[in-house]
Amino acid sequence: MNKRTQAIISAVLAFSSANLVAAEKIMYKWTDSKGEVHYTERAPKGIEYTRIKTYVDSNAAVSAKATAKAEPEKATTEASKAYTSWRQENCTRANENLDILRNASRIGVDDGQGGKRLMSDEEKAAQIKDMEAQRDKYCEQTEEN
Repeated sequence: MNKRTQAIISAVLAFSSANLVAAEKIMYKWTDSKGEVHYTERAPKGIEYTRIKTYVDSNAAVSAKATAKAEPEKATTEASKAYTSWRQENCTRANENLDILRNASRIGVDDGQGGKRLMSDEEKAAQIKDMEAQRDKYCEQTEEN
């Protein structure tokens, strides 16, 4: 094999192997005072968190950005569908939780020490109020629907 052929083969192998490399990315998982779980790229200050390694295919990310720029209407439509699906899922959960809160005579909750206790009437009323707010937020009809 001559040097030119070797150079061409080396270049082809170098470019094709670059597609197989995934970049490592560190994410942080933490829970706020309301019990909501968050994932961020920066470690929160003063809050306990879990460090998570993720892997990102940089070529796929570049390709996705290029596709989004080339087809903005399609990307917007897909994002809109995902948002609508997310809202519907939250609406369903809020309604299911309201049904349980209103119809269950006894509801067990974590006592904070690894055990269980029954939810008080005051806690139940507060949870119902919170779930009604969630339902109103996620189940409201929009002009598009």
